[in-house]
Amino acid sequence: MITNVDYLIQKFAEAREKMNDADTDSGRYYWNGAMNTYHALLTEAFEGWAAPGSTGYYVFYEQMNYDKALDQVEGILK
Repeated sequence: MITNVDYLIQKFAEAREKMNDADTDSGRYYWNGAMNTYHALLTEAFEGWAAPGSTGYYVFYEQMNYDKALDQVEGILK
């Protein structure tokens, strides 16, 4: 069983970046499918993974990359 929510959030963000950078329709469809898979895993396994103020929130709702989202959360916590 997957137990690392941060890993899945990071993979979701990477898939979104690759989908946006894809230069073919098939590439965009592939990465969109990967992104949807990570989203489904997060939703099913980790309740509250995108709660306001969390890394998941900034990646999913604000569409930040993982590193910027992590910096945002760390900045709030300081």
